[in-house]
Amino acid sequence: MADIDDLKATFEQVVAAICRRDAGAYSNFWHEQIVAFPPLSPFAVEGKGTLRQMAEANFAQNESVTFSPINPQCRVIGSTGIVWGHTALTRKPKDGPLTTLFARFTFIFAKTDSQWREVAVHVSQLPTAG
Repeated sequence: MADIDDLKATFEQVVAAICRRDAGAYSNFWHEQIVAFPPLSPFAVEGKGTLRQMAEANFAQNESVTFSPINPQCRVIGSTGIVWGHTALTRKPKDGPLTTLFARFTFIFAKTDSQWREVAVHVSQLPTAG
């Protein structure tokens, strides 16, 4: 049970770093070879350095960013941790109105050196009914 509790605590710290717009703190949880599908990018972003540059630019463009997980679920399988669910992603750009994007997310972590490191993340907008 300790692994699942550690995974939940790590995910909470990740969410807090996102909401503070702190790319440095957020990137401390990433594996060097992380692969990300950010919510507004059609392409994968590969590698900690590349993703950090993207996160810094994104956070700098916004007055606020709030990643609000909705009923997140956690699972640990060996040295792999999975956190998934839905989220309300609210952003206030410096030059635009407050917007909220409803999305689904999957964060994949690997336990390396007794630490959970994010190795993959996928956040995608929920389809609209129509």
